[in-house]
Parts: sequence; structure tokens; C-alpha cells
Amino acid sequence: MRLLRTVVAWLLVLGLSAPAFAGDLKESVAKAAAEQAQQQERVKIPTAYLWPGAALFVTGMTMTVYGFLHTSGGEFVSGQVSKESKTALGGAGLAVAGLGGAILFLGSRAHGAPSITVAHGRVTLSKHVSW
Repeated sequence: MRLLRTVVAWLLVLGLSAPAFAGDLKESVAKAAAEQAQQQERVKIPTAYLWPGAALFVTGMTMTVYGFLHTSGGEFVSGQVSKESKTALGGAGLAVAGLGGAILFLGSRAHGAPSITVAHGRVTLSKHVSW
């Protein structure tokens, strides 16, 4: 019993004294704000990827919900889901939503893609490189 009290006392001492080693509060707040600002940097998806990807994703999810939840045998889906719901439409909706998600993902990574400009008498290829 004496050993247990000693261990509990040491745990309390170490647990309550840990904030004293945290350092200056002002420095900690400035560091946390800088880290949060860095994390909040938003990835801008080009509109050539954003609208088709979003449209395919929304259409696919609508097809999925309709296909799996719309039944021919009553109001709600019962135990025989594969016979009552339109599982083929639901599966196709999942595939369309996956395609839309893939387009959105590729659009978020499209900033490194080269740009080709064609003008009268010249073709220009430009690529932004940073490290």
C-alpha cells in the first residue's frame, strides 16, 4: 500500500509540474498560429477539373442513393435488398462517383502540370519548378 501511495504521489508531481516546462506562452502561441496558417493554405483546383469532377461526384452519389434505397416491393428496404432495390444502378452510381472523385484528386495535383501556349508563329511550353 505504501508503494502505491508513493507511485501515485510521483505521478501527481510529474503530471502537475509538466506545464512548467512548456516555455514562454507568447512563443508557443506564435508558433501555433504559424503552424495553423501553414495548414490552412488551401489547394485551389482549376475549374477545368472542379466542375466536371463535382458534377460527376454529385450525379454518382444521387444514382447510388436512388439505386440502393428505391425499392419495388414497399416503402423501405427489407432483408432481401438485392431483389427489391436496383443494385446495378447503385453500383454504377458508385463507379461514377469514384470517377468524379478521381478527377477532383487529379485536379488538386494539377498545379505541377506544364502549360502549352500556341500563338502565331510560335509554341511556348512553360513549367513552374519549385523546391
